[in-house]
Amino acid sequence: MNRHHQVVGIHARGFMLIEVALVVVLMAIILGPVLHLLASQREKNKVLAHLESRQRILETVEGFVLATGRLPCPADQYKGAESRTGDACTRKEGWLPIATLATWGIEGQWKMAVATLEHAGEPAQDALVSAQPFAQLSPQQLTEIVMAPYTANYPLGAGPLPAIHLCQLVQGHAIPPNVNSGCGAHTLLNATTVWLAYPADDLPNQNRYQQFFINPDQPAANPVWLSFERLNWLWMKRGALNAPHIQEN
Repeated sequence: MNRHHQVVGIHARGFMLIEVALVVVLMAIILGPVLHLLASQREKNKVLAHLESRQRILETVEGFVLATGRLPCPADQYKGAESRTGDACTRKEGWLPIATLATWGIEGQWKMAVATLEHAGEPAQDALVSAQPFAQLSPQQLTEIVMAPYTANYPLGAGPLPAIHLCQLVQGHAIPPNVNSGCGAHTLLNATTVWLAYPADDLPNQNRYQQFFINPDQPAANPVWLSFERLNWLWMKRGALNAPHIQEN
């Protein structure tokens, strides 16, 4: 009798294990697509939040240009004010100056860089961050310096251009050091970028100020930028291009 009960108990436990296994398999079949959808939704939300932050930052910076006539300088600290001495930035790369821009609703931490035009020398240097960008240069002269600079001994797109190089990553090629000019083996997208902000955890673009990289495979980590052409449009909208300027020789 006891042996019969033992056999029945073993069979019952065997059936229970089979049932548990079937439940686990069914749950995996049912929950697999659900978990995949949740992961896809999280990634989608991340991309949307990044794009919204980019748009908000760009709108804030353009509003700053319309209000002040110049580009903002980087901050020394996260959420700090821009770091300036006189009419120039104290640094070319740093934190997005949240306190100065008075922006809000930005996802994550952002850093920025600004074109100080130091490779163009005086009087163009610091003109883009000056409250009086045309104090010593006419709009046409400044445009010629940024758009068609003289870069002797360098191939096209590789010289130390006054503005920032914006490059698209090409897989399989090393990223040039941040002390180098140009895009290296990567694709040059824009050579007249004058302001740029990027996520602080964007490792390829850390501590750069001469060139920045866009990865088409990572839309939730790419920078936002302002070109010199767009800056000119903002100046025109502000009426700065219509103000009296120095006379060309």
